[in-house]
Amino acid sequence: MNARLAVACVLAFACANPTKTATEKTEPPAKGLELSDMDRKANPCDDFYEFANGSWRAHNPIPASMQRWSRRWQAGESNKEKLRLILEELSARTDWPKGSIEAQVRDFNAACMDEEKVDALGLSPLQPMLAELDALQTPADVQRAIRMLEDLNLSAPFGVGPQPDAHEPSRTILEIGAGGLGLPDRDYYLKPEPRFAEAREKYRAHLRRMFELASFADPQKTADTVYAFESRLATASLDNVALRNPAATDHPTSFAQLRTLTPHFDWTLFFEDGRIPEADLNVDQPEFMRAFDRELAQTDVAQWRMFLEWKLLDASAPWLSKPFVDEWFGFNQKFLSGVSQMKPRGVRCAELADRLLGEALGKKYVERYFPPAAKARVQELVHNELAAMKDIVEHLDWMGPETKAKALHKIATFNPKVGYPDKWRDYSSVKVKRDTLLENIAAAQRFEVRFEHGQMGKPTDRALWGMTPPTSDAYYNPLLNEIVFPAGILQPPAFDLEASDAVNYGAIGVVIGHEISHGFDDQGAQYDAEGRLSNWWTKEDLARFQERTSCVVDQFEGYFIEPGIHHNGKLVLGESIGDLAGARVAYLAFEKAQAAHPWKPRDGFTPEQEFFIAWGQFRGDEIRPETQRLMIQGDPHPIARFRVIGPLSNLTEFQRAFSCPAQSNMVRQNRCDVW
Repeated sequence: MNARLAVACVLAFACANPTKTATEKTEPPAKGLELSDMDRKANPCDDFYEFANGSWRAHNPIPASMQRWSRRWQAGESNKEKLRLILEELSARTDWPKGSIEAQVRDFNAACMDEEKVDALGLSPLQPMLAELDALQTPADVQRAIRMLEDLNLSAPFGVGPQPDAHEPSRTILEIGAGGLGLPDRDYYLKPEPRFAEAREKYRAHLRRMFELASFADPQKTADTVYAFESRLATASLDNVALRNPAATDHPTSFAQLRTLTPHFDWTLFFEDGRIPEADLNVDQPEFMRAFDRELAQTDVAQWRMFLEWKLLDASAPWLSKPFVDEWFGFNQKFLSGVSQMKPRGVRCAELADRLLGEALGKKYVERYFPPAAKARVQELVHNELAAMKDIVEHLDWMGPETKAKALHKIATFNPKVGYPDKWRDYSSVKVKRDTLLENIAAAQRFEVRFEHGQMGKPTDRALWGMTPPTSDAYYNPLLNEIVFPAGILQPPAFDLEASDAVNYGAIGVVIGHEISHGFDDQGAQYDAEGRLSNWWTKEDLARFQERTSCVVDQFEGYFIEPGIHHNGKLVLGESIGDLAGARVAYLAFEKAQAAHPWKPRDGFTPEQEFFIAWGQFRGDEIRPETQRLMIQGDPHPIARFRVIGPLSNLTEFQRAFSCPAQSNMVRQNRCDVW
């Protein structure tokens, strides 16, 4: 085949091999690569997002109950359907031993699924706590109510939780975090742009309607009071970009200093009630806590009462009777996210059980859907990609030997977790009944709060997981230098035991590389191998690193979702570094696998092309415009389209795989190269 024809075939993917005889057999498509999802009319060098998954998106509109849709999101919803079926099977049996986890999960689901009873009860399950809040008369009463809501895991207006000490991660300390806002973040209260002004108007109307449903004496006045209260809290809160800087939320504080910071709050009683040791802690936003203290000193009890009642009502609304559920859904899902239809009750109950009894339900999920062979194969992929990251660092020409040695040490100390915990959580102390949904939720929340409080002041338990096993997601924790991949994401289309290396490395492999790379993004690079918030860079190397990351900031600042609304490059910097470096790490590991076990081209695609197509299909979400606006404002992840074209347009490996001319849209002239 002559060179000109070869280039044309690479771009069109429709040429027959003229040397093939009629009797030759072709191998079946590699499992996991969905050829029918591709838009063959699109040029991969112009718009790879459309080329990789355009046909699937065109023929699979976003379901009315979803914010976004792709095979990846479809798989996540399939996980929930599997959980629903497990719950149904457990519920079908009446002979589970009393107090067994099977009986607990069965009864929890039975109470959740009894929608008729929930509707008949109306607001009555919440009335005792609302009455208690309505009876507040003194500042001491307000503080008692704050402690009561903290026991239900509600931030009113601050929250506390366990966190490895950023300066000595081997011990776990108390972290005090800002909260209390009903809108997504501070900018919704403060910025003048029309989309924020509209959200404020809708939110105030939502507050009024919720108080009307709850039969408050003066719904409008209550709504205005709550909105003004939250607005003052918003003014004292950090914005989303500032929150990404670990130094901005690193404020080691002694118990004595905490009392000085907020002298009007009785921390001794708070710690006693929560069974928390009076030890060193961290306050993530001291200015917010000062504002909280001013509210305690200056705001009358009536305003506090309304605010606290709202926090309880808002958190409970999705599980009250239909009028409350509909109103909650109308604002939080329909308006903010563009979702027009609620998920079926069975799916929502499965989501709730996963959130509150996640490891109990997750154990059943793993037994059915994550075989040992899958865990072993993913562990192999992780091992290979850590080795690839090591190779990349060793061959960097911009990093000096001193910094490089510390980077390599950090790679060597990564702790990968795959599938599920080694030790399962014991929920036997949670009191669950078949006919009291809201009480069951409260019992599970109190159990979680007690579990978290029990970690504070103790050696860090590195065996704990931050996600449940059925979760279709992954994460990196810089304080523990760990990468975690729950069984829920280790399913097709992300991972398939029968898929080719190209497909597995291109899908879950890039996710693995992404999480590894978080250890070296703008945030992770501030933590050393032991998880300490500590600079391990020389001055010169850090300057070179920051210069390279600024290229990524500039790239994503240029990505618009609609006229006038574009990505904040600093907000999405960490995730964008993760995608760029993750693709490179996974590709290097794939090349080594390909060299050891060559995979022949199929269906007109080389293995290298399959790798990139797998990533384009895995990340190929269609996203509602309303959800995109939410993401642009507060999500550190870019829009799916830009997660596909953004990193790949920087990679010479992609350009080479598809023979893209230098002036193609998918070939950036100012390429970003961080790792």
